[in-house]
Amino acid sequence: MSKNRFRFDERDINLFRTICTVLYLITMLALAGVQLYRQFVLGQPIAEHEDIAIILTFNVLALLGAMLFVSGGVNPGKWRLRWIIIGYAGFVLLGLVFTIVKYAVLSGGPVGMAQIGNYFITVLGVSGVLALLLGLIALLGSRWIEKQIE
Repeated sequence: MSKNRFRFDERDINLFRTICTVLYLITMLALAGVQLYRQFVLGQPIAEHEDIAIILTFNVLALLGAMLFVSGGVNPGKWRLRWIIIGYAGFVLLGLVFTIVKYAVLSGGPVGMAQIGNYFITVLGVSGVLALLLGLIALLGSRWIEKQIE
């Protein structure tokens, strides 16, 4: 009969999870730094570092979705419509400011009102899709937790 030499108690498992979380965050920040460095310092075309941006985006969205689903603590069905609209407007505003800073300040090019309007429409659509997707995942997670409790 063989003994398992790698028995982890609750303390070891929590330590392992903490280490993995810290390393995950360091990796995501390093990838973001590399992507920004290649884009703005080296001036490489987006096609040369688009793979890093896709990996970062997928990882962040998967992390948010997994946290919303597994925790089950966020139930958009119980929120007031006013708070949903305020949150969405804040999400759009943050995305618009980020986009304007990215193209006006970091790229160094002038940004006109027509471009800001185009950025706004794009951010509005992308934010809407993300908000709906993450809201649906949160709702499904909340229902899943309620079923687990019953």
